Amino acid sequence: MAVAFVSGGSKGIGLATVLRLLAEGHRVITCSRDADAWKQAIEQHPQLTSADYMRMDISNEAVLKEAFGHIKEKYSQLDIAVNNASPDIASAGRFAQISDDDLRSTMTNDFWAYALCMKYQLNMMSEGARIVNISSINGLRPTPSAAMYGASKHALEGLTRSVALDAIKNGIRVNSVAPGVTWTSRWERKQQEEPEIREEVSKLVPVQRFAHPDEVVDAIMYLLSDSAQYIIGHTLVIDGGISLT
Repeated sequence: MAVAFVSGGSKGIGLATVLRLLAEGHRVITCSRDADAWKQAIEQHPQLTSADYMRMDISNEAVLKEAFGHIKEKYSQLDIAVNNASPDIASAGRFAQISDDDLRSTMTNDFWAYALCMKYQLNMMSEGARIVNISSINGLRPTPSAAMYGASKHALEGLTRSVALDAIKNGIRVNSVAPGVTWTSRWERKQQEEPEIREEVSKLVPVQRFAHPDEVVDAIMYLLSDSAQYIIGHTLVIDGGISLT
């Protein structure tokens, strides 16, 4: 039974990952900013009561450091980490028109917080441990309407590959998954303002639909598995072919 940490575990891909890890018998630690969302998730999935949940904003450095100190004291080590938390993009729009604070917020949430999480996780890991970072196809191609988000994911891709070469010296595997459009609460909120958005975006994807969170989790679980022992610093793209267009 492994000890696993999943950030952003109350919704979407993070929630689906927590459920899958619990189903496989692992001890799971998770966190999110929205405790109410976690309560709602428990109502739908009572098995989540066995997870160790912390209400936490991982972009708050002091809180993050304290949380990993608590995890180390309670569990001693980590075997699995899935870095997934990503709030709504604050810096969407034309780059030159976005406030400095919103640009900084996106960089902090989608890169710097991941970097710190990885640092703390690696210091609690030993041979055989695994990390999967949730990147995005926006880390592999230009994203004009969300340039800082794309830049942060590009940075995460670079960090993942570089850290992977360091970590494998200690027998720790580091990889990433890059989802395309995945139907989560973020898109559900957009649909409230644009009722046709699911249909319109689906037309842009070669397979003509959004991914389901469980399809992304299939990729995560593969990279965490023993079947992927020879895969180091790789990004597994799960996007229905949209990055090929």
